[in-house]
Amino acid sequence: MKKVVLLYGLFAKEIATLPECNPNDERNWMGWIKKQLTELGYYVVCPIIPKVWEAPLYSEWKKVLDEAVIDENTVLVGLSAGGAVCVKYITEEKKVISKLILIAPSYWSKREDGFPITDDFVNFKIADDTKKQIKNGTIIFVSDDDPLAGTQEAVKIYERELDATVVRFVDRGHFSFHIRTFQELLEEILKPHEE
Repeated sequence: MKKVVLLYGLFAKEIATLPECNPNDERNWMGWIKKQLTELGYYVVCPIIPKVWEAPLYSEWKKVLDEAVIDENTVLVGLSAGGAVCVKYITEEKKVISKLILIAPSYWSKREDGFPITDDFVNFKIADDTKKQIKNGTIIFVSDDDPLAGTQEAVKIYERELDATVVRFVDRGHFSFHIRTFQELLEEILKPHEE
């Protein structure tokens, strides 16, 4: 069975607790993608990270990915910090997946002042063989008007390390849940791929 796992990033508590910011809610692009794919027979998981606004340890993120049972039939989609988690996860767990899609991804090589990440998010290295674990390649969606300073640099790192294809927008910001639909992502997930 074709499986898609969509992992969001960090949110402020005030935002994360709004119903329309739940990744399973059809009023945002992640919930919309889930609905579209489920209707097409995909198994779709949008895990919830407990107290994401407190920047939980990486082990909390890893736990939800373990529960989603990532395998060679999985398209793994990560938004922002969720993108960094996806790459760290497949690197460290040696997971083989169908495709990796990163959206406005983060990557931290050092702890940044004022940004609530835990030490276990930083200093992970993308293993040389990680790109071989991604059967159908890596795609990155990024917008030129992304307000987070580190996003563009993270895109360069993932593009280089994972031989990723970058798709640029000019008006999507950090791909917030105010965006209702994401047709380009849906089309990318639905592209034929190697079995």
